[in-house]
Amino acid sequence: MRSKNENRNRDRLGRPARVLAVTAAALGLAAAPTVTASAAPADGTALADTLRKAVISGSFVIRDDEGWSAGTYCRGDINAVRWTDGVYGPNEWWRTYCGGEIRVELHAFAQVVDDKGTLLFGADALFYEGTNDTNTDLDAQVRDLRIQVAAGETVSHTVYLKSGENGGKDYATLELTFGNAS
Repeated sequence: MRSKNENRNRDRLGRPARVLAVTAAALGLAAAPTVTASAAPADGTALADTLRKAVISGSFVIRDDEGWSAGTYCRGDINAVRWTDGVYGPNEWWRTYCGGEIRVELHAFAQVVDDKGTLLFGADALFYEGTNDTNTDLDAQVRDLRIQVAAGETVSHTVYLKSGENGGKDYATLELTFGNAS
């Protein structure tokens, strides 16, 4: 016969899973994390099966056409890699500067959404333009970009950020590839 204390402990073990599922749904995550009572194998195979390398790579072009740096083009590569077995982020994954006045940032997360290792990427691209490259004058943005990538696959997406100031001559183009590797 079980004591009342044993039943209370059993009930408490179930509560975090329900709270976690509600929190995930409230945050708008694609899949609610699940908590199970079974333990992972001692050899770590369960973790190895879900550990994914989330990659955001590609190239960028930024045009600064204002002030002393008018007509400046900045080009380069994006290569941001994170490992995840659940949810990584949201964090700033990448940042660059151009012309002394422009800063472009990519804030992202990667979440494993199924037992096949599919990743859901979420990203915000932000374009700051002001009197220096540490300013907080957000001129253009793309928010809530969502890309789902199957294990071993890549998906490409172009993000175009155009400043509303100076006739829209300041802009950034990000040619992004979202990758999901083991």
